[in-house]
Amino acid sequence: MIVKVGGSVAEKLRTVFEALENVGDVKVIPGGWIFADLVRELRLDEEVSHWMAVLAMSLYGYYMHEFGKTAGFEIAEPEDFGFFEKKGRFIVLPYRLLRNFDELPHSWEVTSDAIAVWIAAKIGDRKVIKVTAAGGVVRDGKILERVEAFETGDLLDRYTPFLLKNHNIELFVCSPEELKNYILRGRAKGTSIGGD
Repeated sequence: MIVKVGGSVAEKLRTVFEALENVGDVKVIPGGWIFADLVRELRLDEEVSHWMAVLAMSLYGYYMHEFGKTAGFEIAEPEDFGFFEKKGRFIVLPYRLLRNFDELPHSWEVTSDAIAVWIAAKIGDRKVIKVTAAGGVVRDGKILERVEAFETGDLLDRYTPFLLKNHNIELFVCSPEELKNYILRGRAKGTSIGGD
């Protein structure tokens, strides 16, 4: 199971990891949080910004670990996709992986969302969970149950919808509070973003 945890839920990480502590095999992909925001503010060349933003994910990952270690999560910095065959609960820092498999555009159109979906595609997973404060795609004050990949507004970066479509991956977006429902029951309040 691939779970992308955004910076918008940094204050609710305890809730996130409580929901995940009984999942035997889960890889958490961190967002960039305030560290990626700082990179944006520097307004550097996109090539430099890309790698700095990927490193920002590692910083948030280490912060996450303070909450995740009580739920049995370890930090992992894989260098190839064989790592994902290993069962267990891990917070994955993707910098080395992206350095070794440099397949994504070096631009702000690619964020941690795209990286999480790209990893899922590479290992053959057809579903990714994104945990974010928004809780899903909101229209007229309501969270929509399902939308197509290119109908997400500003909830995703620009590159993620292409990955969802090209690899037929479904992204389920929910809040930290709904994550436990999704894991236990297979359904929760949130938005399924279809790649087909």
